[in-house]
Amino acid sequence: MVLRVYFVSTTGRRDIRKGQIHVFSVLSSWKYNYTAIDIAAPENENERNFVIDTGKKSEDGKIVLPQIFQEEKCCGDYLDFLNAIELEKLQTFLRELNEQDLTTMKQQEQISNEETMKGKFIRREMNFF
Repeated sequence: MVLRVYFVSTTGRRDIRKGQIHVFSVLSSWKYNYTAIDIAAPENENERNFVIDTGKKSEDGKIVLPQIFQEEKCCGDYLDFLNAIELEKLQTFLRELNEQDLTTMKQQEQISNEETMKGKFIRREMNFF
């Protein structure tokens, strides 16, 4: 699967620049392979039109960058990305896992943690005797 981040290099808006940098740094730190596409570049006119046609629009009908896509499907914009991080659902947001897979993975992690904690308590109890 191809993860693509559409951004604009020629913005005067600080909030957009910071959002773009944040998306790139999170994806890089989690070692996601992605392609960054600058829609301000003249050679990316087709990509710009694609984002305008299929990207997520704000309430006033405008495209807010950065936009994140998995293949041809829009995952969302920067605010959606932030919400996914806060809810610990980045993999679901990026469409690498569906909601059921994420729930199963978290349950297995919780069981593993509980077993680890039980093992620690048993060892501690044994040390006291």
